Amino acid sequence: MGTYNYTHIMEYLPTRYSATPEQRSERQAVWNFKDGYCSSAIKQQIKEKILLIKRTFSFGSCRVCFIPASSHLKTIRRYSDLCRYIENETGCACSIDTITSDHDTEAGHIYGKQRNPAENYNIDRNDVRGKNIILIDDVITRGNTFVCTADKLIENGAANVVGLFVAKTINPDRAYNCA
Repeated sequence: MGTYNYTHIMEYLPTRYSATPEQRSERQAVWNFKDGYCSSAIKQQIKEKILLIKRTFSFGSCRVCFIPASSHLKTIRRYSDLCRYIENETGCACSIDTITSDHDTEAGHIYGKQRNPAENYNIDRNDVRGKNIILIDDVITRGNTFVCTADKLIENGAANVVGLFVAKTINPDRAYNCA
């Protein structure tokens, strides 16, 4: 299992916590993204993060791909427009079909995630072989899906993988140990 870097745009406070107006607004932005609406402000921030990540790669070409949503239809709805925007604005090759799922599943935030969510993913090796991958998803909480997917991308020939998330889940009940 590899160690990978990632970045995010905003924080996501779960609904079980009382939120400030800004936190409620960020929650809504995440929910909108999940439903296929990516605001121009979020698109702009994604573009800026991709361009920054792209500059950090010292070799090879770059490709943007997405962690599949719970169904193929949700993946298309969530990422198609964003994919076109990314290609046009960053010059990075981008595809919603680089990583596909064998079958639709129940949303992980509702029923819990399986041990290795990437077990059901198929990787287009021609899309990733020798490339630096920017892997996009909606929310990172514990990072299991990201790490499992990044490992599978590396196994299929990717040179490097960097994650880019719309939001990172914060948990006020958890003590964070920063050394």
